[in-house]
Amino acid sequence: MQIGNNQTQSYGYNQNVNVANKNDSSNSFNNYLEKEDLKNIKIINKNLISILEKNNAFSSLSKEEETLFRYVLEDDKISNDEIKNLTYEQMNKLNNIVNSVSQQVGGVALVNGIETFSMSNITNNNDFNKALFDTLKTIENDTYKLVFSLDLGGKLGYNNTSFNKVDIEQLKALEKEKYKDFENPQELMADYNNWQINDYEGFIKNLKNEYKLLSEDTIISSESRVLYKRYSQYVSDLETNYNKVINEPKYA
Repeated sequence: MQIGNNQTQSYGYNQNVNVANKNDSSNSFNNYLEKEDLKNIKIINKNLISILEKNNAFSSLSKEEETLFRYVLEDDKISNDEIKNLTYEQMNKLNNIVNSVSQQVGGVALVNGIETFSMSNITNNNDFNKALFDTLKTIENDTYKLVFSLDLGGKLGYNNTSFNKVDIEQLKALEKEKYKDFENPQELMADYNNWQINDYEGFIKNLKNEYKLLSEDTIISSESRVLYKRYSQYVSDLETNYNKVINEPKYA
């Protein structure tokens, strides 16, 4: 319902290429997804509650949760104010039931606010997911939130759970084709065999530094520098939230 408005070697693509090449790698990855994963997908952007009802999505919820989720989704939108009032656990549960039904009907739900909605379980690391959710819910501008989410999602590589079915051989072929006319193409091509994050603290720290360097790079446009400065602040907030999450008491 709308109410208002040192290098860590444990993650990533080829760790020895420069920042620009890493951004190009993300673009290759995203271009591949656009060509291969988004073909003929049924878009669900209205009557979401009706679809959930037909597929018994509310049956596993408590009465309080069902009432809350119906209220949030009644206009097929999730506003910033509503997201702020949801806990990570509630958003994750809502995300799971919507995704489950989307898969049953062979589609994908694109409700307003999807960037925070989908990020609640973007990786298999619960601590990172929660920290990211807490970060995104504080970004008021929907456009800034969306473009940051998309950029971050690409950098997560195989850790992004929605990308698990990517054809690695086709990604390699895209890289080979892109750099076929370059000298030493092997040094430029993204290493898709080793695109995995094992140290999220290191990933966050390196990403913050990458954005900071880009924000100070006079070769790129002033508009881009402003954008990367904003990204750097978002990742700094993510780092703070991640440290809070990993230091929270864990209960069985």
